[in-house]
Amino acid sequence: MVKKARPPGRRSPPTPEQLVGRARELAPVLRERAQATEALRRLPDETMRALYDAGFLRILQPKRYGGYGMGWGPNTRVARELAKVCPSTAWIIAVVGMHSTVVARLPKRCQDAVWGTSEDMLISTGSAQTTGTIRKTAEGYRVAGTWRFASGVDHAPWVMVAGRVETEDGSAHPNARVLFPKGEIEVVDTWYVEGMCGTGSKDINVPDVLVPEWRVENAMRNFGANPPGAAVNDDYLCQVPFQPYFSNALFSVIVGSAEGAYMDYLEITGVRKGAIFGNPIRELAHVQQRLAESSAEIKSAGLLYDWAVRLLHERGIARSGLSASDSVELARDRAFIAKLCVSAVTRLVRQMGAMGLGDDNPVQRHYRDQLVMASQIGANWDHHGTAFGRHAFGLAAVTPGGGVTAAAPAAKN
Repeated sequence: MVKKARPPGRRSPPTPEQLVGRARELAPVLRERAQATEALRRLPDETMRALYDAGFLRILQPKRYGGYGMGWGPNTRVARELAKVCPSTAWIIAVVGMHSTVVARLPKRCQDAVWGTSEDMLISTGSAQTTGTIRKTAEGYRVAGTWRFASGVDHAPWVMVAGRVETEDGSAHPNARVLFPKGEIEVVDTWYVEGMCGTGSKDINVPDVLVPEWRVENAMRNFGANPPGAAVNDDYLCQVPFQPYFSNALFSVIVGSAEGAYMDYLEITGVRKGAIFGNPIRELAHVQQRLAESSAEIKSAGLLYDWAVRLLHERGIARSGLSASDSVELARDRAFIAKLCVSAVTRLVRQMGAMGLGDDNPVQRHYRDQLVMASQIGANWDHHGTAFGRHAFGLAAVTPGGGVTAAAPAAKN
């Protein structure tokens, strides 16, 4: 009996190890393109095609739409490998690729719309509400204005924005997440930045669009336990509270970038000679000591990140959320990961002297990318270090608006 061929996207999914292997095979090509990607200020079309062909954007995509429906971990492992050679490309996998899960948590009608025409799909999100407004009306939701930092938007057929909702009578309304086909929005090229240039994180302008209610979802429900999408997707990422996972993704890129900077530094410095006496730089004791210090910081950051990924995967498998202590410790560790990586890469690039100033120096590019990634609120050590300290002492947590919550029991460690 002849077996029917499986339709595209329905083949047996690769293993996590196979996906990581594909990332390593693709890395030399991405390394060659890294400087051109930075100059282009978005991923080249051929890079996007390679990411689709490797299956990297299906890792978190629901199985019912041709994805692999993998839990937390394979996506961060792939991103970490890619970040060693091109953090901007890794960002598209780690951060933008994670939007597949955000959509998978929306009602089925939204999912059908997004993946109904193609299983190769990138969904971009405008993460910062600036002039953008979402207004509830009798006919639906009237959306207009600008949202910022829509990474990968040039390649995304669908986009999302989120923010405060205004009502005609002034009554309270929960924040909403709004889904748009690309044709309903305008991309505004504002992405002229110090680092992570290839992410193409441009602005989204919505020119006063009336959005039907089925494309608007309560943002808290979308990220809470058992959102609407849990009715059709049984992956734990579609069932458990999602914020801890959403906040975790970018740190795979931070760690991978630091590891890449270290490897590039070794390669360049291993053959360098002093400009005046021609002595091998690698034989200088202070160079060796600074290298050891950065190596220890990067290893420590990697171990902390591995622990965070394991914790999230284990809690996901158990279909349980994080305790208050888990959450504040996880946030502390993530911010410390960024602190360690920035310190390590800064030391390496400064150790290179004038050679470290060139834009074509990969260590310098990693350094600039580190600074941009570490500017994220999730990587802010002062914020998350203070939050942990207050929790450890049993003090009330400070809310983003400056208020306080009930005091928590003092942490044991």
